[in-house]
Amino acid sequence: MAYAGARFAFALLQAMNGAKNVVECSYVESDVTDLQFFSNPLLLGPHGIEANLGMGTLIDFEQECLEKLKPELSGSIAKGVAFANQ
Repeated sequence: MAYAGARFAFALLQAMNGAKNVVECSYVESDVTDLQFFSNPLLLGPHGIEANLGMGTLIDFEQECLEKLKPELSGSIAKGVAFANQ
């Protein structure tokens, strides 16, 4: 987790300093799925997130796997939100 956080921070600093086409994945509030949060590639710019690039088109197997994971992800999201609100 520390490596992922550092990688994202370095990418964000590069984008804020004018680097172009900086893309990094991050777990963000999202409308890509019916889950409140999801990890997607993000286009970063001088003011932070410029665009959520989504996850592209999933093949049937990937879509089935995502549907099977949603209950677990939803529970983890609920725990995280409750923790953040304490």
